[in-house]
Amino acid sequence: MRKPYLLILAIFFFSCEEPPVFEAPDPVDTPVVAIQTIETTFTALPIMIEWEGIVNSRKFVYKLQYTDDPSIVHSWNELDTTNATSATFDNLDEGNYTFSVFGLYNQDVIGNVENFSFAVDAIQGPALRIYPLYQSANTGDEIDVYLYFEDVPNNSSARGVHVDIEIDLSEFSFVPESYTKGALITQYADNGTTILWPSSPQYNSDNSAMSIDGVVSNDGSGLWGTGPIAKFSLRVEANNTSSEDKICEIKIKSEDVLIYDSQEPPQQIQFPMHVNGVIAVKNTTDQ
Repeated sequence: MRKPYLLILAIFFFSCEEPPVFEAPDPVDTPVVAIQTIETTFTALPIMIEWEGIVNSRKFVYKLQYTDDPSIVHSWNELDTTNATSATFDNLDEGNYTFSVFGLYNQDVIGNVENFSFAVDAIQGPALRIYPLYQSANTGDEIDVYLYFEDVPNNSSARGVHVDIEIDLSEFSFVPESYTKGALITQYADNGTTILWPSSPQYNSDNSAMSIDGVVSNDGSGLWGTGPIAKFSLRVEANNTSSEDKICEIKIKSEDVLIYDSQEPPQQIQFPMHVNGVIAVKNTTDQ
């Protein structure tokens, strides 16, 4: 009979004992992150950024910020958490970025933030591209889209422009009143260049394509450089009930965009590259 009594006594004794207290780690154990990626200009996508953390860094929190135009919210501007020591990014716009990451030991102990700056130069111009190249949206959202010239050299000029933007009507619809001239057009107009540019684009019979036309003075000048030539908005019509984002595309057709080089007489060349835009439509149950 004594053994059961002793067993009950032991259980009572240990149940009254205070739970163990885990002390905060020493300063040498505070989470530390060291960026391992060396390359600072990426000429191809996707890109991978790698870092190293000490063993006590259970998780890592990172953020990628587009620093050229912070006014446009990119889908990767939010904090993300990972147990890995790397992050991969695709569909990054041309320009400059800052990648930030810190380690977590627990909820109360975090490491210093490490920053890494780099540039993306993956589109070899002259080219036409949609900006931003990648956006995330919900059904019913209205999103801003820019049509961009990319790296049109100053010894060439775009003097005649006809660009068609095509959409799938089950995915998007145009918002006509949103159309405005891009900053590149305004810049050249302010410099005294004659630009005949429509105040509004034209749409085809079923509104599945928008045509943008423009003429630059034929006195040897034209549009060149990098920047937006038009801004417009789309309403997201796609309804997504799947577990993954639905990928929708904004397509550029620009067979009639002419660039004249500096030869005499000038020779017409076509844009060698068109880069379409991608919209990831979120699951409607998450809205």
